[in-house]
Amino acid sequence: MEIVPGLHQLKTPMVSAALPYMMPYAFEESDGVALFDAGYGTPEATRSMSEQLAGLGYEPRDIRRLIISHAHPDHLGMSGWVKEQSPDAEIVMLAREWQWIEERWADNDAWTRLSDAWMVRHGVPQAEIEEAHRQGASGPGVPRPAAAPAGSAPSPSRARNGTEPPLDGEDEITLAAGEEEAEERAAARHRAPFRVDLEPEVKLEDGEVYAFDRWRLQAVWTPGHTPGHLCMYDLDHRLMFTGDHVLPHISPNVSLHADQEETSPLNDFRESLRKVAAFDVERALPAHEFTIPDLRARCEVLLHHHDERLDEVRQAIGTRSATAREISQRVKWNTGPFDSFNIFMKRSALGETLSHLRLLHDEGRVRRLEDNGHVLWEHA
Repeated sequence: MEIVPGLHQLKTPMVSAALPYMMPYAFEESDGVALFDAGYGTPEATRSMSEQLAGLGYEPRDIRRLIISHAHPDHLGMSGWVKEQSPDAEIVMLAREWQWIEERWADNDAWTRLSDAWMVRHGVPQAEIEEAHRQGASGPGVPRPAAAPAGSAPSPSRARNGTEPPLDGEDEITLAAGEEEAEERAAARHRAPFRVDLEPEVKLEDGEVYAFDRWRLQAVWTPGHTPGHLCMYDLDHRLMFTGDHVLPHISPNVSLHADQEETSPLNDFRESLRKVAAFDVERALPAHEFTIPDLRARCEVLLHHHDERLDEVRQAIGTRSATAREISQRVKWNTGPFDSFNIFMKRSALGETLSHLRLLHDEGRVRRLEDNGHVLWEHA
């Protein structure tokens, strides 16, 4: 679909039936094409990309640059294939996101150990984690809060009937009972193409204008979903490319994880929503679902959603101090009860809960306690 002359919205397949595709954007240049995001590096996705480029009169070797919104596999995953097809293509990313990649994935085993210890500190039994590792029990799903923005969280059955907007397969996917195993197989099949070792030729700073051919895009740093998430503002057409920061019907996962204990991702996310809402935007172009006609209104809905979720998380603490695991067991998730999640989903649910607890703590509404190696939370 052509958005403005020379700018095309493409679709490449995801790995989950819950969300069948993500949406790259192709900018025509005088001697080739530029992409904002691309998709997974799977054979299905790269074949789809090749076919759609051919429809525009290009080949993969004509890709001149790939701008990446953030380091998740449905956005970064095709970068290795792009460099193979077009070795001189520029990989473009926000400098802060590349720093995060280097910090988190420099040693995957060390990250796993850190993350496991973090889960124990927040109430998950060590034996449960060890058993999950023995069984290889992890999956791509991220549990959603049940208190989602209006119209945003179809149940798994509704998400598949073709009448409701699907969910974001990498960030906010809902899993019906019994589907975890199939999702895990899909994830395992597609992990290999996900490369994080391609250092970008261009590392942007917030506010920097990246100009190529006839296009001028302003980098907009929008931390929250990831520390260095990048939106891009088309200065000449009043278009905002939002990646996963703002989506039309669902809320991106905003989690506090083991390497973010001293940060507040949810506060960052809320400030980033206000930041993009202040731009003069004619249309917003997200990575999933469909075009957003009113970016400012959508940002207001997301801000309201998290205000409601903060109240729910605080109420779930109860009358005595509780761990993040206990609080996660008490709040509602569209994917089912917390105790039914595999270990990967529990880690994500803890991160989502903790991002809200951290903000509540910073606002003086809850207290954080340490007790025998565990972190507890209570009403202030």
